[in-house]
Amino acid sequence: MHSCRNGFSKNPKDLVIAKVGSRNLFKSQISDMIIPGTSPTDSAAIVDGFVQNWIRENLMIVEAEKNIAADINLNKLVDDYRSSLLVYNFEKRLVDKNLDTIISNAEQKVYYEENKNQYLLSHPIVRCIISKIPARQQEMRAIRTALNKSDLTEAMFLVKEKSVYHHIDLEKWMSFEDLRSLIPVDMVPQGSIKSGKVYEKNEGEFYFFVKIIGFYDEKQIPPFEYIKSKITKTILSQRKNNLLKQYRAKLYENGITNGDFEIFE
Repeated sequence: MHSCRNGFSKNPKDLVIAKVGSRNLFKSQISDMIIPGTSPTDSAAIVDGFVQNWIRENLMIVEAEKNIAADINLNKLVDDYRSSLLVYNFEKRLVDKNLDTIISNAEQKVYYEENKNQYLLSHPIVRCIISKIPARQQEMRAIRTALNKSDLTEAMFLVKEKSVYHHIDLEKWMSFEDLRSLIPVDMVPQGSIKSGKVYEKNEGEFYFFVKIIGFYDEKQIPPFEYIKSKITKTILSQRKNNLLKQYRAKLYENGITNGDFEIFE
């Protein structure tokens, strides 16, 4: 593709296909847009769409140039933006190369114990077993009995085998609202929810069971597992900030040692 910038092409034979003010769109700028094998109709539609978008964008640019505020230093804005991009990309490469991303479970738990009061729940959460089965007495009795046992091995097997829908991930916490969306209305009243309790309800041709494995109400401190991913992100963010802070401090110290800057009084 030929080089085009600010409406000018280095190739004098390059055709102009659209123009807004002094800004030109050249044929070379769209020559690579069409994938070989594209039908003429589709090719025309792709080009037309690009041209229309280019016109709308450049009409806005021209309008902005005509109405730029008198107190805006455009060159300074451009220079500041360029500097920000340079620093952002350098810091990103610095972090990608030097950031230690390995976080031990022990470190996560220490952070949890020291900061758990910052993570009070905004809504109730539950761990549970959910089973939706055809309303047949034999299956209903078997699952009811198994769910009321302390050892849930049999219950997990029956729920998985007999249910038309089931949730048996005992490690997964879900919001109470998510639970309610999966079961009949008012099957599990929030005010009376209790760990270990089995709830059941008939709805049409199906029968629902819910066994509550764990429950935390809103404004309580959540379990470690529920906020583990947030803790990981927070620790990595702190490490990143410390890495960049230390690099800037070292850069400044080296600047003093090497005479890289001067302060004039």
